[in-house]
Amino acid sequence: MQITIEELSSVKKKIKFEVPAERVSHEIGKVYEKIRKQAAVKGFRKGKAPQSYIEKYYSDAMADDVLRNLFNESYPKALLDNKLVPVAHPLLESDGVVAGEDLKFSATVEVVPEIGNVAYEGLQVTKETFVADPVKVEERLQQIRENMAQFAPAAADHAAAQGDMVVIDFEGFIDGVPFPGGKGEDHSLVLGSGSFIPGFEEQLIGLNGGAEADIKVTFPSDYHAKELAGVEASFSVMVKEIKTRELPALDDDFAKEMGDFENMEQLRNRLEETIEKQEKDRIESDLREQLVKALVEKNDCEVPQTLVDRQLESMLDGAKKRLESQRMSLAMMGMDDDQYKTQFRDVAEHKVKSSLIMSALARQEGVKVEEADIEQQLKKMSEESGHNYDRLKEFYTNNAQANESLVEYLIDEKVFSMLMAKAEITEAAKS
Repeated sequence: MQITIEELSSVKKKIKFEVPAERVSHEIGKVYEKIRKQAAVKGFRKGKAPQSYIEKYYSDAMADDVLRNLFNESYPKALLDNKLVPVAHPLLESDGVVAGEDLKFSATVEVVPEIGNVAYEGLQVTKETFVADPVKVEERLQQIRENMAQFAPAAADHAAAQGDMVVIDFEGFIDGVPFPGGKGEDHSLVLGSGSFIPGFEEQLIGLNGGAEADIKVTFPSDYHAKELAGVEASFSVMVKEIKTRELPALDDDFAKEMGDFENMEQLRNRLEETIEKQEKDRIESDLREQLVKALVEKNDCEVPQTLVDRQLESMLDGAKKRLESQRMSLAMMGMDDDQYKTQFRDVAEHKVKSSLIMSALARQEGVKVEEADIEQQLKKMSEESGHNYDRLKEFYTNNAQANESLVEYLIDEKVFSMLMAKAEITEAAKS
């Protein structure tokens, strides 16, 4: 059998096969014999139908089986001999199976690109210098304080203001006709939250409890209910109650409510430590992104679109799950699946490129994960999560997929350490 490779691109190959007539005829004979033994032919006992009859009525099935058998026999060997790693099923094409003639067929397949020597020394990146900022501690305290705020009934003469909660009944109309989903009773709305149709909340400011109002709005052009997108509507609103936000005092009692703290000084110290860790983690993450971007730019390569499509599907699935956890959807973001894929295709392609190049670099430098590396990581995970070490070890030992993910993570960590050790890192304050 003769096998040749046509290079359609660095990630797409057309593998051509030419099988000698003698080999084809032998395979045809084997297939016909198998069909003859299995075929139930009217007028003949099973396995006793004459060869001429079998060839007349089963020629298409024979051709399919012969092609499949010769493909299965030769394709894996062609991949192995040419060091090709497919990422999808091949497109199989044939001139047809004819007894006494050579058989020519081809398999067009996307493959992992062959990445040569990965250049990774001297990547130029900028690392943000960490600077402790007491203001951030106070901002975080204020956020916590606002989250712990309680709403209490306002004075009778209090006019609704930004930050207040109003309890309303409402009914929406389009051209004077109520529309589905446009009615609500005892609906609590925090003014300034942006949780209602744009322009609605602003028209409630200044109203007193018991007031009625006619509010006119226009639904956004990208509104998730497409039949309402861009439509003008009016709402009849009754303000049933106004509540004002009452913030707790920042004192030692507040600190004690937040956990194992005796006073505000201890709470502030803990917040300072937390913010410092979060900021340093953010700086580290940004540095890694820069390193990967610089590595890809220095070793750019073509990637199989099949892998990009898979990455996009994974990203889309993750985005949907995150939105669902927040009781939201892509439609509420003014986007469908195709629009998401179009918008994030470049991101997916970059992820695929970086993964392939990082893997190639790991192979190039002989990066390996030892048992000691896994044990050290499991101990770290145990300390950070509070999970029992032995149970963690048992889980990763018995779960092949989880163990593989852990090994991949540790390889990436070692590769990142190599990149940082060889990079030209400039430290600079945040601009």
